[in-house]
Amino acid sequence: MADLTIDIVADPVCPWCYLGYTRLKAAIEHLGDDFRFDIHWLPFELHPDVPNSGVPRAEYLGKKFGSQEKLNEVTHALQNVGQEAGLEFNFSEKDVIPNTKLAHQFIAQASRMNLSTAMMTALFYAYFTLGENIGDETVITKIARDVGLQDEDIEDALSREAELLVEEKMERLASLNIQSVPTYIVNEKFLVQGAHPPETFAEILTDITKENGA
Repeated sequence: MADLTIDIVADPVCPWCYLGYTRLKAAIEHLGDDFRFDIHWLPFELHPDVPNSGVPRAEYLGKKFGSQEKLNEVTHALQNVGQEAGLEFNFSEKDVIPNTKLAHQFIAQASRMNLSTAMMTALFYAYFTLGENIGDETVITKIARDVGLQDEDIEDALSREAELLVEEKMERLASLNIQSVPTYIVNEKFLVQGAHPPETFAEILTDITKENGA
């Protein structure tokens, strides 16, 4: 059996991270029982300049893409690609781009209970499908409870210690010159970037296994 550890560098407000994980999961299911995977999540802020209160999505991304028309074009293309993967990307004028540092603190805390993937996918769904503000403490606390975190876990996730831990992880990733997401670090050695189709992911992981002599 081949053992592969995959560290996924991602942000819960990154649509391609959501799509990438969904495709990676399909590849893992395709590879079957001959492979054993250990998945971890590493923090990345796609919009580090966003304040804790968040900013209107249409206004913020409209400026980033150059115009509202371009944003609409990109959004429509994303929805079509998502639909092919079974994902529902819903956007409205009320949507907010949140600051995601707090979300990363909860993901890190969830990892202690082996719930980081459940936490991340719940955040993806809450943000992209339900249109919730996952930078809001009340919203994210409810998501955490639904995933299985207890009161003491939530308290720890909200602590200054948790914030410093996330900042330290992001600084380490910055030192590795990881500037885009999704990025996958396989067996702490092989770097894969982008939301590849499932069959491509399966080929990459198989090749890494052969090269690694796993």
